[in-house]
Amino acid sequence: MTVHRSLLLLLAIAAGCAQAIAAMYECSTPDIPPITATCLLRNVRLASSVEVDSFFLRDDIRHVALQMVNGSIPDFSRTLGQKLPNVQDLTVDGMGVQRLFIWPELELLSARKNAIRVVDFASAAHRLRSLQLDDNELSSVPPFGSRFNELQYLSLDGNRLEQVALDAFSKLAQLQSLSIARNRLFSVVLTENVLPPVVQNIKFLKLKTLSFADNRLLTLNISGWELPSLASLNLARNNLYLLFDTPQQLSQFTTLQQLSYAGNDWNCEWLSDAQFALGSLTFRADHDQSGRCEQERMRTLRGICCYEPAEQNLTHDPFETRWEQLAGLWRRYELVQFAFDQVQDADLNLITERAHELRGRLVGSVAQEQDVITSAIVNMRNAVANESAQLERLEATIVRSVEDLQLTIQELHERAVRPKPTLDAVQQLTIVSSIEHVRGSVLSLHQKVQAYVLELGKREARMRTITSRISQLEQQLVDTQLMIHTLHELVDIAEDEVKEAYYLIEQDVLRQHPNVQFDPETLEAYRIKSLFPYRP
Repeated sequence: MTVHRSLLLLLAIAAGCAQAIAAMYECSTPDIPPITATCLLRNVRLASSVEVDSFFLRDDIRHVALQMVNGSIPDFSRTLGQKLPNVQDLTVDGMGVQRLFIWPELELLSARKNAIRVVDFASAAHRLRSLQLDDNELSSVPPFGSRFNELQYLSLDGNRLEQVALDAFSKLAQLQSLSIARNRLFSVVLTENVLPPVVQNIKFLKLKTLSFADNRLLTLNISGWELPSLASLNLARNNLYLLFDTPQQLSQFTTLQQLSYAGNDWNCEWLSDAQFALGSLTFRADHDQSGRCEQERMRTLRGICCYEPAEQNLTHDPFETRWEQLAGLWRRYELVQFAFDQVQDADLNLITERAHELRGRLVGSVAQEQDVITSAIVNMRNAVANESAQLERLEATIVRSVEDLQLTIQELHERAVRPKPTLDAVQQLTIVSSIEHVRGSVLSLHQKVQAYVLELGKREARMRTITSRISQLEQQLVDTQLMIHTLHELVDIAEDEVKEAYYLIEQDVLRQHPNVQFDPETLEAYRIKSLFPYRP
């Protein structure tokens, strides 16, 4: 009986470990509810698919708006979305979301200050009107397509976007506000797969607000933009030198009410022509910060700072102090690349060695955990290979952009140095070669420094990702060792109880047959018969 009770106890413990307990969440009332029938959920933590499956709200709750605070949901999956069929307004700001699913019934969605890398959609048409994905880790624009034909407000501020093709938003027919500020943009093109000289137009008939502020743009091609309703354009705090096409192209924005273009590195000649073309429009313009033009030795045109290369002293190289810094940056890049390769190889070798060591010590279901770790290592290696391929594609895109920029600069220069029957034309002819050299040096320096900074940032981000993954794998190893230790303890307890049962059976046999001498094999047969009476 003691042995039977022990076996039942072990089965109960195992069943208790495997069974997930359903978690019911109840709504709280927010201090200032944004709309009527707002459900506030505090401290929702769904770290695994098992916890997502156990999540549910009371059946009598029919809230339209749902706000989650002070919790953690790394994977806001389709399964979780299906548990919220009545929610039309969802707020999951600061919930540690890494993967987000958007279901068709949502109309308003705010998922700011998370770590979102992937956005999934349902295949059906969506009713979403407002989407805020600010301060996440998106490296590409989600493929919205024509499913979001009711989307009016889209904000992708504070992500990791480096290049944007406007045709990614061309099927959002109702789009009125688009903001891609505070990213890492160095290029904005019309279409991703069409190269010059093919020209295509992009139409945003209802777009009123457009922002590319606080990025790393050097140039911007606005030819082919059809924005008949644009009221606000923000290009502030980039590295803009000029906009492609003629300055008169800016006059196409006839409905413009506000233009922000301060904090850039404009060319004075181009800026003068652009401001003249904008003179026929009535809008609220921007101004650079007080003192910036004097500190950086720039001219001021209507409150905007610009560089005038013709006024610089051309008797010496203006970048002679920068070449040494550029060489130092290159040496730092090579050292970081070498250190990254060493750390990567060492870490992968260490993980592989520990994986083999653990596989030799594990049995049964615990060995499956080792297979998961091995699969994760393979995925990490594939991710590194994908990053390298993406880097090569990005390098090819930058080369094409540089060639286009050089052609445009050459055309502007030829138009600027065209001889005129004036004293200024004669003076300009004498400094043509110097101006061309300075402009080429400025563009080359901008491109190289930009490329080095971007690549260093990528390398550091990937090193942090690999370090975090290694920590997770080490934690899994620790958890597995704890599980093995627990199983050993349970086996020791069961072994002691079986020995005690054997002793009781032996004493019972000796009492029933006091005058019989049993050999060890016969006594063992009695023990087995007592423990398993129906065994043949």
